[in-house]
Amino acid sequence: MEIARFTSVGGLLTSLTVLLQSAPVFLPVVGLALSPLSTLPIALAAVFDISLGITVLFSSALILIMVSPQEAIILLFTTGILGAVMGTLLYRKGIIVSILSSAIILSSGMIILTYIVGVPGFGDLADTLSLPFTLLTFFIFSLIYVSIWNICFRKFANYLIKIRLISTD
Repeated sequence: MEIARFTSVGGLLTSLTVLLQSAPVFLPVVGLALSPLSTLPIALAAVFDISLGITVLFSSALILIMVSPQEAIILLFTTGILGAVMGTLLYRKGIIVSILSSAIILSSGMIILTYIVGVPGFGDLADTLSLPFTLLTFFIFSLIYVSIWNICFRKFANYLIKIRLISTD
């Protein structure tokens, strides 16, 4: 990919990622529904080029640190890393590998956020359930969530390929 296209596409996808991930900060109710969509621009970037996906992920996180450090951490450990893994693996290794890898990465990120970082959203669930049951719940949720994401993203990316907006070469 030529440098000008790489930079412009990366900047556009980074901007979109930051807007979607920071939505809960500026739009408290509606923003919670928009925030998970920050996976999409990172996945698109990773389909274009793996290094572009990683660049969009980390540049979005750097910008988010200035807006909301908590959202930057959530991006790095859940929605962002999910997009990078999904976009990297879906067309290169297949949907099954993408789903399993994405589920492992997402559940690992949720565990890190719950037990190490201490994000309050998952803490209530973790306090009421035993550790093995919590880990199993996180993995099952992740498996269902990433399955939906992979199927929907594949249909969306196939549409973009069909209209020649992106290529998987």
